Amino acid sequence: MLTYESLMADAASRGMPAGKSRGILREYLQLLTLRELYHLTDGRKFFFTGGTYLRLVHQTKRFSEDLDFNVAEIDQSGFENVMRKVLSSLGNEGLTAKLDFAHWGNLFVAELIFPDVEKTCGIRSAYSKKEGILIKVEANRPRWKIKRETLVVAGFGYMFPVVCTERGALFADKIDALVNKNRARHLFDILFMLSRKYQVDTHVLESLGIAERPFDVILKRVQSFSYRELKKQADSLRPFLFDEKEADIIVNAPAIAKQLIEQY
Repeated sequence: MLTYESLMADAASRGMPAGKSRGILREYLQLLTLRELYHLTDGRKFFFTGGTYLRLVHQTKRFSEDLDFNVAEIDQSGFENVMRKVLSSLGNEGLTAKLDFAHWGNLFVAELIFPDVEKTCGIRSAYSKKEGILIKVEANRPRWKIKRETLVVAGFGYMFPVVCTERGALFADKIDALVNKNRARHLFDILFMLSRKYQVDTHVLESLGIAERPFDVILKRVQSFSYRELKKQADSLRPFLFDEKEADIIVNAPAIAKQLIEQY
């Protein structure tokens, strides 16, 4: 495990804000968890996706909390077995962690709890919690066929391949989340994907019950938010952004989304 000094030095080299040491530590733990997962044969049946995928693979400047995956060939027992092996491997790295499970429906959920890691690293934060740092590992069994691609995660002295869900499926999933949930992170991630001109997997979108053209759905939903709602979302997102001023993107989302879509 890295020392506090090494952790912060590496974070600085990657452009991460020194004032958000807890977010940096969480990302380090996420990366270690991913590394141990993909060392396992069954771990390569986990297809990385979600906001943390965008952060670690595509370098969004937003800290993300959970590790999200899609799976097709893993059942509940197999998921739990993999996570117990990951827990054991993290222990070999000198990390003390606890593991709990909380499944529901087609979603397998593991909770990795690191109770002492902040104290060990000498990190104090207004956002610290008594139980320590929690990382949820969530594996969804979607109705649609998973398309995959192998990409690379690098940081904190590590570099390794990860098997990912193709980004078009994530884009579709984020559009569904934007329609059904008022959470700033989904809007932020959609604006990021629009800025990178990612394509939407319309087959996945249709399987989620959305038959309209994806960009029409985005614009309709974004324009439905009042200024007050967008301001509230922006304020909730600020603690997770490298530069908190970038929360203004959320406040101005209707105009920004329209402009980005017109540039496709």
